[in-house]
Amino acid sequence: MRYPGCFWWIVVAAVSFAFRAPLIAAENPPPLGPWFHTVEADSEAVWSSDIALTDSRLRYQHSKDALTWDAAFSYASFDIDYRPFALFDFLGFPEHLHEDRFSGQANLRYEMVDRITLLGNAGVYDGYPDYRRVWIANRFRQKYANPNFQRIPGYADPNPKGWNVGTGARWEYLPLKGFAELRLGYAFDQTAPGYEDSFDAMGNYLLLRGRERLDTKTLSFSSENVLTSRLRALNEFTVTKTTSRELRYSYQGSLNVAIGPWWVLRGYGGISVEEPQFDAYFFGTTVEYEALRGLFIGVTGRYYKDTGEIENSLLTSSAAPALESWELGLGARYVWRRSSVKVYLSSFRTNYDPIRIGSAEFTYLYRDRKWGLAQIAYSLQF
Repeated sequence: MRYPGCFWWIVVAAVSFAFRAPLIAAENPPPLGPWFHTVEADSEAVWSSDIALTDSRLRYQHSKDALTWDAAFSYASFDIDYRPFALFDFLGFPEHLHEDRFSGQANLRYEMVDRITLLGNAGVYDGYPDYRRVWIANRFRQKYANPNFQRIPGYADPNPKGWNVGTGARWEYLPLKGFAELRLGYAFDQTAPGYEDSFDAMGNYLLLRGRERLDTKTLSFSSENVLTSRLRALNEFTVTKTTSRELRYSYQGSLNVAIGPWWVLRGYGGISVEEPQFDAYFFGTTVEYEALRGLFIGVTGRYYKDTGEIENSLLTSSAAPALESWELGLGARYVWRRSSVKVYLSSFRTNYDPIRIGSAEFTYLYRDRKWGLAQIAYSLQF
């Protein structure tokens, strides 16, 4: 298993050393001026018995007067021990898969007038969005472009990539206590399409290709409120429209509570609904305790459940069955002057409903798994 994110830690360590020398000499760092910089790096690894995933990011943010902007570069890797389901896929063969994804994202905030901030964002990526798409694309590649047989006419090698843009506004309707935010977004995805065997009107074999390009439009509204000196709440509502699908309505909320001088409770949850038959909900909580000055220890628990993806194919379907998952993790965060480091370790399980007959080819993709998760993040302001 590879950890490409280690490169970012070398870069950030060099930057940190260059700017930390004047801070070490001072008992307390001087307050930040009207402009400042932020450098962040984070990396995570997720693994099971046959899948290993990594995702690493380096982010830079600059704030000056009314303008704040940031740019981030990310690298993700997918390593999968592919296994065909021989009962329905007798020509498939075991294979180790490795894929990379590169992406960039930029955000802009500009305080146009007092209490009103304009928002903008744009991003691009090249590669598969998740490990599931890697597995599914390989299944179709082995079936229609098997190296031991003639390539089936109509099959094309996938080239997944995409981009997104967004805009919005944030209104501070109650000074330091109430914030409302409205966002509009658009995303284009060139996917790895699915395929189905069929016949034309003359009885000749025909390979049907699924939709390759998807357009997604989003509208979201959120409200953040400081209810008391110990209580902060966030509510967000989102409507999403994706090509060939019905509207998806989502809600998520969170509540931060200072339950004592050294204790903080963070609770969150949400729900999504899409016709004709998709429902999902999740909830979780994190309890954090300041064990020593600047050292915070936290315990996190999460739960997720959905009714399975909506099938829109004629016969063979790669849609995931109903899923239930839960996670339990332990984290530590250390804050020192203008820098902080966080480490998080957890274990979680994914349990799927029995596979449908039309999805039997993907039996090993949607098998129950035990996963491990490790995250590390570093931040520095100067």
